Amino acid sequence: MSMIICKVAILIPTKNRSEFLIRQLRYYASVNNPHPIYVGDASDEEHKERNQSAIEGLQSQIKIHYNHWPKLNNRQTNLRLAEMATEQYCAWTGDDDFLVPGSLNECAKFLKDHSDYRTAQGKGILFSLQNSGAYGELKDCGAYWARKEAVAESGSKRLLNFGANYWVPVFSVHRTVEFCNDMQDGNNIADLSFDRELTQGYLMICRGKSKFLDCLYLVREGHNQHFRLASDYFGWITGPNWQPSYQIFHDTLTDALSSVDNISESKASEIVKQAFWAHLSSGIKHKYKAKYFSNNSSFRGSIRKRLKMIPGAVHLVKNIRAKLYNDELSLPALLNSASPYHKDFMPVYEAITKQPFTKYKGATK
Repeated sequence: MSMIICKVAILIPTKNRSEFLIRQLRYYASVNNPHPIYVGDASDEEHKERNQSAIEGLQSQIKIHYNHWPKLNNRQTNLRLAEMATEQYCAWTGDDDFLVPGSLNECAKFLKDHSDYRTAQGKGILFSLQNSGAYGELKDCGAYWARKEAVAESGSKRLLNFGANYWVPVFSVHRTVEFCNDMQDGNNIADLSFDRELTQGYLMICRGKSKFLDCLYLVREGHNQHFRLASDYFGWITGPNWQPSYQIFHDTLTDALSSVDNISESKASEIVKQAFWAHLSSGIKHKYKAKYFSNNSSFRGSIRKRLKMIPGAVHLVKNIRAKLYNDELSLPALLNSASPYHKDFMPVYEAITKQPFTKYKGATK
């Protein structure tokens, strides 16, 4: 990675998860992160005090702008943080996730040199721990996304591909002004799935191209406190908030696509419908299989249970699988110093697996 020349505002909303937020901030301090961090905290007094104490202890190492906004929801917080940022570029992250500072710089540099692109990102990892909480031994680790981009020239083509191959561009590096525009549109959506992710993600892809850069960019944690997008699809689409929320989503996207591609609203409406239909059909099929045909009731689940009874067997199988399938984002691959992502992964790994001693009030749970 080249010398940092493009500052990226890191936007972090949080609520009552001080252990996760402090873990992330300590990670940024450990890697000498040069990017300013903007925290929007909706926590109660206990978590608020922990966060403030930890931030006070880290301010000499990293630049953190802390704000306590208990009355704002997630998207309102995101917008307020972006509006505060003085940097030309920004990137959003959950309080339990990690962004690689050098990769933020590379993505911002790309956007600086390519005005026809709206967002940029690298590879993402999803991990889980053996036990609940912010620290511990990794249970699983693999690709959250590999090569994700949207390079078609028209908004219509980008949306159709995006609907069939959904990912989360909210995590990408954005121009701050454009991020604010995307967050402002589609207000008054009651359904959290549409409000917190879907509407903004589709708008981002509709309004501009997105570039993939071959670097480790994002590390996400999956855990029982995680916000899950429509985990029960049937319950989601039959719920009372779905239709009115979808209507706002549809109208917002239709208006944006009509403007981007200079096409009629009726044609734009059909494209939005087709793109989201592909999204729904894929999600329903996947969630149905996960709910009613899970590994626990399958032959694979039975084999997995038996393997857990043999000391070291699960670890051995994971290593074999990583080699057979060339899984470059598996834990064995990432821990190998020969991996091109090893150097960027190890500080995250250290932050997760080695719970720090308390150096100041609120440093750990």
